[in-house]
Amino acid sequence: MIEYTYKEGLWAETAVTLVVRKQDLDADLVTRTISLPPTSVRRPGSDHRDRVSPPQGGLWALQVHDRLPGGLSDQLRTLMALVEPRSSSLAQLTSQGYDIHLDLFGFVGHGATLVLAPDVVRRAAALRVPVTITTSVSDR
Repeated sequence: MIEYTYKEGLWAETAVTLVVRKQDLDADLVTRTISLPPTSVRRPGSDHRDRVSPPQGGLWALQVHDRLPGGLSDQLRTLMALVEPRSSSLAQLTSQGYDIHLDLFGFVGHGATLVLAPDVVRRAAALRVPVTITTSVSDR
């Protein structure tokens, strides 16, 4: 008799990011408006390594990638603690044509599960910005 054990696991190497995009993004304006330094910025324009691609819009990002005991939920709590007090600033940027969203990222394998605490889901929803879920899959 063959025994089959199925075990679900949590996502690995997770990160939560506040993403601000705009074709003509002014990273300094975003930083001043939100009053937080970004963890990464991509200035508008072409990717100089690829002369064939069309020009890319700008991107301002604030990422929490720390390994925390509560995983993705704790990462989202940490980011929420930073951005919730600045929700009116986010609304101001949105009114100026900036696209803002929260991105939840993780490496997933077969049977991986996404678990978020209800309180952190409510807090994210209260920001009134879209939430995206991005995964990286490995068949190893």
